[in-house]
Amino acid sequence: MPSEKVEIFGSFRTGLYLPSSDIDMVIFGEWKSIPLNTLSQALENNGISKRDIIVISNATVPIIRLLHSPSSIRVDISFNMDNGVKSAKLIKKLIKEHPSLPKLVLVLKQFLVHRDLNEVYNGGMSSYCLTLLIVSFLQGHHRPKCDPSVNLGTLLLEFFEHYGINFNYEKVSIHFQEDCLYKPRFRKGNFLSVEDPLVEGHDVAKGTYLMHLLKRSFQNSFHMLSKVVHESACSQIPVKSFLHLILKVDPDVMKQRELTLNNHSKIMKTLSRLMGQSDRIFSEGTAAKKKKIR
Repeated sequence: MPSEKVEIFGSFRTGLYLPSSDIDMVIFGEWKSIPLNTLSQALENNGISKRDIIVISNATVPIIRLLHSPSSIRVDISFNMDNGVKSAKLIKKLIKEHPSLPKLVLVLKQFLVHRDLNEVYNGGMSSYCLTLLIVSFLQGHHRPKCDPSVNLGTLLLEFFEHYGINFNYEKVSIHFQEDCLYKPRFRKGNFLSVEDPLVEGHDVAKGTYLMHLLKRSFQNSFHMLSKVVHESACSQIPVKSFLHLILKVDPDVMKQRELTLNNHSKIMKTLSRLMGQSDRIFSEGTAAKKKKIR
């Protein structure tokens, strides 16, 4: 039996994806070297246009990036990296524990996207780090438990207050052991520090060097929303939503959303085909090697 296995991870697996999100896949197997070119050629042979395939071999985590042209959805394929799969399983567990988590994550992910602070390689914050930030906030939230759909606005406002004003970035690190939420920082500096609950000593916020901009955005959003909520309460004029004050959705995102909805069945078929192709490609490779040995 072939040992290769293909799995989906990231926001597509957890359900916490935006219209602009990528799909992340990982292939597990045993090779002398990562078969980037083998898979790239096989994908091309199976109908994926060469111009839609990019092999990124010099990155810390080598990947193949391909584009699904009908939907403009990008797919990243990595090899033998199990941390993404483990993280996705953890997040799905946390979603069960915190019913308000998915909606807060989606709103705050778009909040970061709108401010170009959602990419770690640009100093922004990863989705995984953001999710852990929200979980830490919810774990320390001492309001009586009630219907999360009724209190999402309050939770969002208090999240902004917590990380925009109250949180002491210089002295504490976010921690996920049962006996405490925070502990003294394990790296120097005044940036955010979040210990990975899956890897002891790993700081998932290490690359977020623009945390000062994020903090300022959280702070400004808290003051802005607090002001308009107070004014609305005083005027007694009902308002459906204040989110437009802090969130802007680019027309291209709405176009992408519509495209994704219209092509959902095609996307799922393509994804299934890609996973099947990857399995078949490496299964055939394994069989050929065994035959050659015999």
